[in-house]
Amino acid sequence: MELHFSKHEDHTSFIHKYINDDQKIMKFFDYRLNKADRAARYNELMTLNFPRLELAEALMKFNRKLNASGAALRQIERLKRADSVVVVGGQQAGLLSGPLYTINKMITILVEAAKLEEELSVPVIPIFWIAGEDHDIDEVNHTFFHEGEEVQRVSIPERNELKQSVSERLIDLDMTREKIAHAFSFLRETSFTETLYEELMDDLSHDLTYTQWFAKIVQRLFSHTDLVLLDAADPEIRRIERSFFAKMVAHNETINQAFSEQADHFKAMGLGEPISIDKSNAHLFFHEGGQRFLLERTEKGFREKAGSRIWTDESLLREVEEGTLQLSNNVVTRPVMQDLLLPVHTFIGGPGEVRYWGVLKDVFHCFDRKMPLVFPRYHLTLLSRRSQKNLKRYNLSVDDVLTYGVADTIERIIHSKKRVNKDKVMQKAKRQLEQWMKELTESLGHVEYDIDTINHQFETRLFQQLATYERKIEDKELSHHATHIKRLNQLEAEIRPHTVWQERHLNIYPFLNAFGPDLVSRLFYKLIKQKKNLNEGTHIFVDL
Repeated sequence: MELHFSKHEDHTSFIHKYINDDQKIMKFFDYRLNKADRAARYNELMTLNFPRLELAEALMKFNRKLNASGAALRQIERLKRADSVVVVGGQQAGLLSGPLYTINKMITILVEAAKLEEELSVPVIPIFWIAGEDHDIDEVNHTFFHEGEEVQRVSIPERNELKQSVSERLIDLDMTREKIAHAFSFLRETSFTETLYEELMDDLSHDLTYTQWFAKIVQRLFSHTDLVLLDAADPEIRRIERSFFAKMVAHNETINQAFSEQADHFKAMGLGEPISIDKSNAHLFFHEGGQRFLLERTEKGFREKAGSRIWTDESLLREVEEGTLQLSNNVVTRPVMQDLLLPVHTFIGGPGEVRYWGVLKDVFHCFDRKMPLVFPRYHLTLLSRRSQKNLKRYNLSVDDVLTYGVADTIERIIHSKKRVNKDKVMQKAKRQLEQWMKELTESLGHVEYDIDTINHQFETRLFQQLATYERKIEDKELSHHATHIKRLNQLEAEIRPHTVWQERHLNIYPFLNAFGPDLVSRLFYKLIKQKKNLNEGTHIFVDL
């Protein structure tokens, strides 16, 4: 395994400007990504209080159920120390761990936590926040496997009209076993296939939710690391958060005003609208009957959006404080909830997350605290040996394929191999046939029978035969170039499937099948050894 480091960036993008400390961008954040601000954030955290003991107890209970590593459990113990801080990032509980960027984010959390601990000489705990409260099943019930030049969607059919949190939604075991069996039949069989398949079948031998299955898979992938998992929908976590939700209800109007004003400013600066601005949105959900419903603000209090439930400010606050009504966060309040619950020094986010955090600074200030450092995660592109060879064979870089795909390369190869200009020859043949038919018609034009109909029928068949001849020539050309086309399509299927980056589309399992179940652990330890080369937004090309 070899690592190559790159900075594949769109210089006009928000994330490029953020990484390069653009003043127009940075005023929307409290901290910059430098040593002085890392120290300043730590000092700020040391002035704040956190529910460390209750949190450690809840995390210990959840992670022990997953048979977490001893290293992860020791990290949870260290969270009890008043001088400890956290590096955190999160994602939805995607099928079979979801897109590769979820794995990339976890690796970033681990490496940056290790680097920060070395720099500050204090305990730094790496935590992955599973967004188990999310209810949009269409975002988590599918993933993509690749094999050769093909990319196949793997999905579990679900009722998407149910607004049930993924931490509460049980998986259809029979259906899922069938879908996983079909997905694995698509993969080339290796010495690792049976082990990977049997592990998943064993998971599916008893009832479990999407979040539980996601956590089991992730724990196996990172079993040799100290990554700590947190389910945002864990009842123990929700109990600890109750007082924070009460504050969000009590100060809801202030929170929404802070968000709306900063989002308006962000938009006015030409930076877009990463989170829709809705002045009536309470940025909270309530849970009832196993489903999740959005709250709206009204002049008299709160109501269920597009529903019949209503509350005064006082009645909603009372139900939340008493624990008779369970709330959960949306994209605006989730970041500050993380910060109230955990001593977050650094948040690890993808390009889209970094951008939408740019409208949240004033929401944090509503709770008398600053935003944590916001660190753009690493990008990783995994390259099989076949892809490495094909990149060299066609003199392409990974950047070339990520940016442009392979269509131009295929076209160039086809044209470079042509000995004659087929299109020019065929056009000439068509003109000659047209001229010949014209002369033939004129020569026979004075006969007594209907020569025009006969000529028209003959001309139609003649040009149909010419078109067939042309298609056969094209098929022969493509057949002649088939090997090149296949190699290049395989390259694109692995690096830029369906015209998007590998990390945004493909799943880890085809790579585990080819390179072993310990691939993620080996990759992590390889990166740790070269952590000095890793910075915000670094793109790593991994030769497997």
